[in-house]
This record gives sequence, C-alpha cells and structure tokens, in this order.
Amino acid sequence: MQDLKTDMERSYREHPAFSFEAPSWVVSADRLISFNEVYETARRIGATLDRRSLAALRQAALQALDGIFSDLQAQTSEEYERYFLQELKEVCVRIFDEELAWYAKSPKAGFVDLTDGHARQNAARLLSDRYFFGGLPQAVVAELRDLAERELGQFRANAVAGRLTREDLSVNTGATVSAIRNVLNREFGAQGVLDAVSAYTGRKTRVVGLALELSVPQATWWKNAIQGLERSPKTLYAHLDEGISYPKSIVYLSDVTEQNGPTGCYPGAYEAMQLNPLQEMIGRVVGTVGARPESPLKDYFAKQYHQSVNSENFRRHFMRLPECLRFNSHMGWDVLPGSALEKYLVASERKMTGSAGTFIVFDGAHLLHRGGLMQEGERVALQVIFSDMTFTQRVVGKVKRMLS
Repeated sequence: MQDLKTDMERSYREHPAFSFEAPSWVVSADRLISFNEVYETARRIGATLDRRSLAALRQAALQALDGIFSDLQAQTSEEYERYFLQELKEVCVRIFDEELAWYAKSPKAGFVDLTDGHARQNAARLLSDRYFFGGLPQAVVAELRDLAERELGQFRANAVAGRLTREDLSVNTGATVSAIRNVLNREFGAQGVLDAVSAYTGRKTRVVGLALELSVPQATWWKNAIQGLERSPKTLYAHLDEGISYPKSIVYLSDVTEQNGPTGCYPGAYEAMQLNPLQEMIGRVVGTVGARPESPLKDYFAKQYHQSVNSENFRRHFMRLPECLRFNSHMGWDVLPGSALEKYLVASERKMTGSAGTFIVFDGAHLLHRGGLMQEGERVALQVIFSDMTFTQRVVGKVKRMLS
C-alpha cells in the first residue's frame, strides 16, 4: 500500500502557503491513545453495550478529549487560537456523539435480499472498494427529467443572470424533490441497490434526501483560492464527507464527459492515509470552525465556500495542530502541486463519465471523491443520501445540512 500518510505530511511541510514560524503544538501520546482506544471500542462493540456501558464509554472519551484540548490550550499564544481550539473541541464532541449513536444501533438480521447476484456483487464492491457504478433505464431518466424540468429552467435563468450560488442552482426540498425521491426508491429497489446499501450498513436503508443540481462553467467556487502558486493542484475539491452513516449516490440526468464535471473517486486513498480516529474526526469537522454567524472567528477567517484554506489565518491555526492530528477532509485544495501526493492521487482517480442515467453509489466518508468542476456545457445531477428508514426522522435535519 502506498504510504500516503508520509506523502500527505510532507506535502504540508513543503507547501509555501502552509509554512509559518510558530511551531506545532504538542499532544500527550497517552491521552491520544486513550481517546483512540475508546473510539475503536465504540466502533467494534458499541451495538452490544447497554445504556450504562455506552454512557461510561462516552464519559471516558470526553475525559480524554478534555485532557487533549486542555493541553493544547495551555500552549496557545493569542486569543484567536483559543477560540479555534474551543470551537474545534465543540464540533469534535458533536461528531463523536453522532458516531457513538450510530455504532450503538444494533444491525438487523434477515432484512436484506441478496439472492439476486447483481445486488450481492454490488454489496461486495461496497465492502471492498467503497463504491460501485450503475445505470438507470432511459425511460426512467426521461421520467426524472420531466419532473425536474421546471426547476432546471429556473436554474438556467439564474445562471444567465449571474446568480451562481448553491442555492441558486439547486433544490433539496419541495414537491419536485419528493417526486424524484419516490422514483429513485422504486428503481433502486428494483435494481437491488437498496439491498446492497442495506447489506453494507447493516440497516434497512432507502433514499431519504436528495438535491437536484445544475452545474455550469460560470461557477468558479471550486477553483483554487490560495495565492502565490505557479499552478493549482490537479486534485481540486477532492474530499471526504463528514457523516459516516449516510452512503451517497450521484445520478446523472445529462450526458457527462471529461469537460463537464464528471464525478471522480480515489479508491484506496482513504485507507492509505492511515488516519488515527481523532485525526480523522478533526479532519471532517475542522472546516466548520469559524463558520457560524456568531463565531468570533468568522470575520477573522473570512473563509470561502468549502475552502477553509483560502484563509491564511485558518491555515496558520491549522498548522499549529500536532502532525498526528492534522487533517483536512477537503484536502484537494491543500495538495502541493508536483508533490508525490498529487502524483499518487492523479494516477488513482477514476472518473465517472457516461450518458444520462449513469450513477455511482459510494461511502462518501471513506472514499475520497469530487465532482462538478465545469469547463464547458452543463451538468444536471442528483446528489442522493441513503439512510436507515427507522432513523429518518432523527436525520432529516442532518441530511438537509449535508445537502445545503
């Protein structure tokens, strides 16, 4: 396996935009080991524990986090660093609680029909590769296009008028979204996709959320915002998703080529990074630090959409994290052009091109991926979220946040 962990660490050390005089903070190895062991225990046997044992496990994790962040706070040199660590700890606690709740849910038995060879094969691909490709019949594509046409007309008008935000070019609620969701559940059910995802998660899953999106070349949110580089990295927008419990699908409703924003993925990259549990958790939430309107860091960071690293102040705080905790799930913008990390990722990327109806199903938290980097034409796609049917009411708010 490629030593991507070393390549990633070296890329940050050698990247001119991530070079600062202040040294990295130091973390206690014992405290880090303590938290990571608790997390691994939750992952392995959380579903077998009673409420009292789960509460004790949570208390042990929070105690370890308190110690780690108290040690880091003691090494800060200014007020904004303290705000950074305070918010980072808060979001780490939030995501740990979400993941503990997921691990504590007992997988159900006997609810998945894998007698169909195609569904069984796709379930195996999810387990081994974290993704599989598929396609919808053209009659179903036509049905979905008819449902989406009114919304797409408004998106195109917005694009012509220069309104290019995510809100201007996508929708994730309302009658159109509900109708599309029903069609996808019908078709994914008929194809065994829902059974494959259910087998992978250990829970009875279905499509619970989706966004209809138009991508156009006028939108430049994905372009590199770090100044002073001779060229941008070839990995722009490569990222992992925050939530571990929401497999995803991207469904094309238009033909997609190399030029109009194909979805790409990097099989094996997540595993090759060899992230420890707290490092991975930090990576998936560090980009949210300073994003809340009331945060004292909001104006100080002044971050761009998804690109926390466009802020020099954010990069300075990020690089003060100990190397064993330093990770950004939206790492594609961070990669040093010409580095071994970039070369490995470019060589490993698999791009999904194809006609309308082509889709990928994948575990976005454990498969590095990207898409929508437009050069010409347009791309119409559905971003789909799967979840446990019995869990739906509790995740509606989370799903909406993920899609927006």
